[in-house]
Amino acid sequence: MFEADREFALKGFKTLKKRKRAFYLSLILPGLGQIYSGRTVTGVLIGILFLFPFYYLYLIGWKVNYGTVTLLLSQLFLYFLQAVDAKRGSRRETSPCEDSCPAGVNIPTLMSYIESGDLERAVASFMAKAPFPFILGQICPADCEKKCGVIPGRPLRIREVHEKAAEIVLKSLEVKDRDPFFPEVNKKVAVIGGGIAGLTVAYYLASAGVKVELFEKEGSPGGILKAIPSFKLNRKLAEKEIALVTAFKNLKVHTGIEISSLPEGFNAIVVAVGSQTEKKLKVKGDKVLYPLKFLRETPDLKGKRVLIIGAGDTAFDVARLTVRKGGEAVVIYRGRRENIRAHEREVTEAIKEGVRIYTECELVNLSGNRAELNCGSFEFDYLIPAIGFEKDWKLFKKLGISGKERKEGKVFLTGDAFKGMSTAVEAVGEARKTAEEVLKYLNLKERAWFSIDFYREKQKRIFGGNVFLVSEASLCQHCGEKVKS
Repeated sequence: MFEADREFALKGFKTLKKRKRAFYLSLILPGLGQIYSGRTVTGVLIGILFLFPFYYLYLIGWKVNYGTVTLLLSQLFLYFLQAVDAKRGSRRETSPCEDSCPAGVNIPTLMSYIESGDLERAVASFMAKAPFPFILGQICPADCEKKCGVIPGRPLRIREVHEKAAEIVLKSLEVKDRDPFFPEVNKKVAVIGGGIAGLTVAYYLASAGVKVELFEKEGSPGGILKAIPSFKLNRKLAEKEIALVTAFKNLKVHTGIEISSLPEGFNAIVVAVGSQTEKKLKVKGDKVLYPLKFLRETPDLKGKRVLIIGAGDTAFDVARLTVRKGGEAVVIYRGRRENIRAHEREVTEAIKEGVRIYTECELVNLSGNRAELNCGSFEFDYLIPAIGFEKDWKLFKKLGISGKERKEGKVFLTGDAFKGMSTAVEAVGEARKTAEEVLKYLNLKERAWFSIDFYREKQKRIFGGNVFLVSEASLCQHCGEKVKS
């Protein structure tokens, strides 16, 4: 059974407890908290800076004037500032790759564990910020790689590394019911929506010992992940990863339940319903299908022409699936080529596979199975308007919330339900922050183990293991520097 994430949780809990003690010690004597945390130089300097002015006032006889009042006020400011510093703990200079990751994954630490051949801890270090190393390894746009400049000519294959590491771990794993990382508390949280954001919140809260009930209207959790074509996402391993994330004994998953009002009896409620309401074109017809239905219930496409309006990732999912099903895919985008919203990798692969793309081209009129465009006309068998998604405002109204605020009473919005349509990794990053906010709301902030930076230094030598993973990880130079004081 996978238990490496538990190790990180307990380590994070100890760190948070230590920071709390450091905070109280710094209130007793400025600098003492920093010394307790091992930041001796910083602590001593703070102590000197705080105490020396009082010695100076003693020497001049404690005369009250504008100068002494200003000095005392500055010492009061230093007192509060050093207390905050003691509670915050040490910081380090982070690497460009992790700075650009929407989920804040500690990539140097991931690479360090992989370089030493410890794949389970590598996967667990990833899960400390994003509990889906395999799923994100398959569908993440990998913004981190755009910032990696270690090797001339190409970035490190970060996405491929954590995908492969997670694949190896998942294949050898038997998922069983797990105890939470900390003793259960008498706090209950409802999570509405079983997509990637809802699952992320549920994982972190359940791991902290909170009783969690997750409500999903579909027959199984996954949300929009289930609409991603199988050529992009290995469904068997994705389902196994979701099973691992939801394996806590204090986490109940209710499927086939559509929530129309806020559930009662919960200390907090998280709304993570995503943005799956498809934007509509003012066109109708039995040959007009919308992306989610098309991707989930794909018709026979052999020899058929599919006209796709839009140029986001969903549009290219439709186009690439069409080609694989023996059809002809034509993507129509009203903007310029450089403004295509889909990830460049998706566009490149689609072109290689035979998808035709027309830019600066807009639908003017629809007559039967012919589309009139400002760049020409096309006959089609199916028209797919893939022009984006928006929030489910009707659901928010039923739930009695505005859908515009991050927190309304005990209700928290997260993922795409709050930010609007985004990438999976952005939804995960947002959901992790929400889990931390919920724990703070429940007075369980010390259990937010996933808020800690589990930095691990670069390994001095290669220990063996998977040749690709170890050799690729060894190239990581840990661009950020560890700073203890």
